[in-house]
Parts: sequence; structure tokens; C-alpha cells
Amino acid sequence: NRRSRWLNLIFKTFIVLLLVAVLWYELNSRDHLASIWQEFKSRLSSENPFWLLAAILLMPFNWLAETRKWYQFVRRYEPDMSRWRAVRAVLSGVSFSLFTPNRVGEYGGRILYIRPEHHWKAIIANVVCNISQIVVLIAAGLPGALWFMLRHWHVEPLFVQAFALMTAITLVILFVVYFNIGLLVPLARRIPLLHRIKHFVKDIRVLEQFSRRELTDVLRWSAIRYLIYATQYFCLLHFFGIETGVLGGFSGIAAIFLLQTSIPLPPVTGLMARGGLAIQVWSVFHANEISALAATFSLWIINLILPALVGTFSLFYVNISKNLGYDD
Repeated sequence: NRRSRWLNLIFKTFIVLLLVAVLWYELNSRDHLASIWQEFKSRLSSENPFWLLAAILLMPFNWLAETRKWYQFVRRYEPDMSRWRAVRAVLSGVSFSLFTPNRVGEYGGRILYIRPEHHWKAIIANVVCNISQIVVLIAAGLPGALWFMLRHWHVEPLFVQAFALMTAITLVILFVVYFNIGLLVPLARRIPLLHRIKHFVKDIRVLEQFSRRELTDVLRWSAIRYLIYATQYFCLLHFFGIETGVLGGFSGIAAIFLLQTSIPLPPVTGLMARGGLAIQVWSVFHANEISALAATFSLWIINLILPALVGTFSLFYVNISKNLGYDD
């Protein structure tokens, strides 16, 4: 009805304005942005733009891979979910995730495109996809980070051994949990606190439907997405004049990706914390502070900000009040 349409419009406009306003404030309150912009313009006029163009062109494939993972599970109980609608859901999740720790906001963005009775199923599917990405991140990050530390940081062998042991144990646990994800169902049913969330207890049975073949397929798409993201970063390093070599570059990227997961900050507010980590890593290749920050900042703009803007305006094509259960 007319009232519902107006409420939807007001709510969507509020979300768009809020996200744009917070993003604008965060960008304008950061140090080094003027220097990063000058560095970008200087490189754009003096360097071959191929590396920058390659990083930009890879961005859609990054999020298509993420969509493919989630869509594989969601289409079971949302048969009318088209691939294009799934893409919009994923991009809307990016918008919400910018301002939440460890990007938990992406759950809220995606369920806006799911019928109310299937919200918990969509969230559980998203958890499985995120676990697969973490498994890939650790599996790829461990050898890269160890090689980088031994080659460039010259840290104490005892620390390296302890780091390798802890990460390896975590990886084994993640693999066991991931490929036996259905075993979490009886465990969840025994937790008294979860019984207060009746829909969750009922819908967690979805985990029993994930076959190992499907889980392996999702893991493969997670690995593809990791490779795309790392390649984008490598291209941006070259664009900003940070010559690392292939092995040095990808091992450094693996170290950054692995270590930055321990920073429980929203992507917006945690950008400079991640930038500080990048400065430490790329300084071994004699990269200056601004170039290291510029490469990290550019990756953030290409892979998060641009998709988030698309996802934010995609909200105008979804009936939010209906999908949240407030409108029939």
C-alpha cells in the first residue's frame, strides 16, 4: 500500500544518506589522504596505467566468486533468487559491513533480499562461506608469512616455530570443523542459550544438507577469490612503484592478509591500522610510507568502496519492510 511504499522509501533513503555521510566523514578525517592523492596522480601521469587497470578489471570477478559461493546454498530455499539478485544482495552486504567489526554487517545486508522465514538459513549459509574463506586465508597465509618472516624480518626461530604451530593447529581444527559442519547441529541443540532462538535451532539443520562435495566446491571458489584479491594487491604495488618480485610480493601479501585478520575493526576505521601493517611489510623493499599506504588504500577503494556504493543504491530495488517481515 501507499504507506508501506513511503516507509520503504524513507528507510532506504536514510540508509543511503547515513552510509554516505559516515564514509565521507571517515575519509576526510584521515591523515595522509592528501599525500596519497598526490602520489596517485603522480603515478597516473608517469607510470603505465596497466597495473591499475588490471586491479580494477579484476574487481567484478572477486565479488562474482563470493556471490557464487553464497548463491549455491541460498537457491535451495529461495528458488526464485536470480543470480543478479544474489549479486545485489552480496554488494548490499558489503555496504553494511564497512562499519561493523569483522564485517558482520554483511549478514544484515544480505538477508534484506531473503524472505523472513529463511533469514536464519541465509545467515547459516553465510557463516559456512566465511569459514571457507578463513580456511583458505590461513592455508595460503601460513607458508607465505613464514617465508617472509624468515627471509626479511629475521625474527627469532622460537617465535617462528610457535607461530607456525599455533596457526597449523588452527588450520587443522578449521578443516575438521568445516568438512564435518553437520556435527555442529546436535551440539547447538544442547546449548540452552540457543533454545531461546527457536528459528535458529530449527534452521541449523541446514548444515546437515551440505555435502563434502559442495563444501569442497565452496572452498575452491574461496581460493579463487583469495587469488584474485592477492593479484589485485600485487598489481597495485607495481603501479605505485614497489618492486617486490613475484615471490616476495605474494608472500608479503599473504603475511598481511593473515595478520590483519587479528584486527577486529570495521574496514573503514581499521584502514589505517592495516595501513601501518603494510608499511612494516613493504619497507623491506625500500617502499616509502606514502606508496605503501596508497597501494593499501587503493585496494580498499576498488574492492570495498566501489562495490559498497553499488550495493547501497541497490537497496532501492528491494522491499525492505516485506523482507524483514513487517509487510505482507
